[in-house]
Amino acid sequence: MHAHTTRPQRNALRFIVTYGLCFFVQAVGGYYTTMSVGDWYPTLNKSPLTPPGAVFGITWTVLYFLMALAAARIAKITGQWNNRPLRWWFIQLFAGLLWTMVFFGQRNPDQGLYIISFGWVATLIALVYFWRVNRTAGLLMLPLMLWISFASYLNGYIVTHN
Repeated sequence: MHAHTTRPQRNALRFIVTYGLCFFVQAVGGYYTTMSVGDWYPTLNKSPLTPPGAVFGITWTVLYFLMALAAARIAKITGQWNNRPLRWWFIQLFAGLLWTMVFFGQRNPDQGLYIISFGWVATLIALVYFWRVNRTAGLLMLPLMLWISFASYLNGYIVTHN
């Protein structure tokens, strides 16, 4: 950060960077999702707990916002971007994108289940690291952990029932 920027400007810039990354992942993921959501995905046997399609977009928008806030908070507190908590944050973010590319882009729920399982572990590690640095940042990651757990169940259901 530049020495002449104010603290609120630096905080805003941290959030813009983290939310920009989340927005990029959401946009690319949305592209891959549209490749299958109209024709392939509706043909799958899905869990009775599967929410309506609109819920996914709304949920991910909120989750990406919370994730960005959490990561920006960690960057602020640690004063750097290169640290274990943020490395795991980047890993879980990439795992989520990779899952979308494989599950929807390649229409491969089996491989998707492996990736989402890795993403679940990466999210848990990120959450624990965030919690150790700042409890608020850890709590901001908790909804993502819960959603990834639910999404893992949904993916597993599709694998076992198709």
